[in-house]
Amino acid sequence: MNELILNTKDYFLNDIFTLVVILFLIFLPIGIIIRSHGISREKFSISSIITLSLSLPVIIISTYLFGWAISFAFTNGPGITGGFSQFYFALPWNLNMGPNLNLNSDLSFYKVTNLKFITFIFLSWSIVLFLGSSLLERIRIGAYLILVIVLGSILWPIAYSWSWSNSGWMSRVFGYHDAFGAGAFHTLLGGFALGVLYQIKSRLAKFNNFQKPRSFPLNSIANSILGNFLIFFGFIGLSLSSILIFYEINNETGNYMEVLNVFGTPISLSGSIVNLLLALCGGLFISAITKFRNPQFMFSGGIIGIISVSSGADYYFPLQSFIIGMIITFVVLKTHSYLEERFRIDDITGLITMHGFAGFWSLIISGILLWGYPSSNYEGSVYINPFGQFAGALILFWILGFIPGYLSTKILKFFSILETTSTIQLTGEDITFKRDNFLLNQELIEAEIEIISELSRNKNDKN
Repeated sequence: MNELILNTKDYFLNDIFTLVVILFLIFLPIGIIIRSHGISREKFSISSIITLSLSLPVIIISTYLFGWAISFAFTNGPGITGGFSQFYFALPWNLNMGPNLNLNSDLSFYKVTNLKFITFIFLSWSIVLFLGSSLLERIRIGAYLILVIVLGSILWPIAYSWSWSNSGWMSRVFGYHDAFGAGAFHTLLGGFALGVLYQIKSRLAKFNNFQKPRSFPLNSIANSILGNFLIFFGFIGLSLSSILIFYEINNETGNYMEVLNVFGTPISLSGSIVNLLLALCGGLFISAITKFRNPQFMFSGGIIGIISVSSGADYYFPLQSFIIGMIITFVVLKTHSYLEERFRIDDITGLITMHGFAGFWSLIISGILLWGYPSSNYEGSVYINPFGQFAGALILFWILGFIPGYLSTKILKFFSILETTSTIQLTGEDITFKRDNFLLNQELIEAEIEIISELSRNKNDKN
């Protein structure tokens, strides 16, 4: 049996690595906001940035109060492999949540340091920003912030503890394996987005009289493309955040320093990154060909490609990743068009298919290709198998994703606080900012005219 050890002398090196991860993760929310500014229409461009940015303080305080604790408490699931796990060290009033020089033994069991909390905040913020980017121009700020708490500080931490931790019950019971968040992050996100978008109306004039979708003009093509490329870099941080580095494996053959996946299994860091890059390459090839004259989705294939191999990129051969990235990107882009036309779902950024479906199929494919590989280092864990991956995908997409998203939105819609009015959608939310700027400029112009007149009178008096 392998015993994982993070020695005290390696804590500093581990924290340095975590800081590098945070540096890459910063690109993810920045890229989402820039892309959202680019794809939103001009009359919503400022309000879109404000709406998304307001989610930051909400996600920080809610994660600190209960989101971080939830990510530890439910690793045994709803009573499947036991009761609540130890999470007292993640409660907001615990000494470990502030400056503390002592090392907590329970934190060591979960293979995290206190700095990991910052990483978790960036992941939580990113997942709700992705959601918000597909709801722009229709949803009220208050309703969006409620969904931020539901998804970012309740459902995402539960999915994280169930499926993306070294002691999560899904790997022990099902043989579930998800190296870089295809299920816990992307599949959950896509399922929740489907539940929300199924309830919320499409943007006005999105569909013509023949129920065919119209393409809206982008506010900034350059920002749309730049945002996608920043998201690529952010996904590197997302992948690195699930890697355990500077850990020692202690077994009967000796001690070894290894790089581990989130489940505690030794992996090749360089090989995993090459897999992600090849999948990005394959996805970009397909999206560039199929969406050549659509700048909004032309570079989205890179995102789809990375997600499509995220479940098994720690074990795949690079050429496998390249082929999977190409196939899943083609299927996802075709599915997005079908959903839009058939069910009239106005998914601005293609969140349901690009994240939800790509993550879902990533889990299914890895269950087939990696059948028999170790799912986790945890004692008694089941090996990777198609059934376990399929069951995990269903739980994350439908039970933790779609159903809570649908019910949350249904409640908001019942109290008439979900959507903006038709008048605001027609005039745009930026009209208030433009009006204020006009009034301020008008006041400044009048003041400058008065100063010029006074200077002219003084000059005439001297003459």
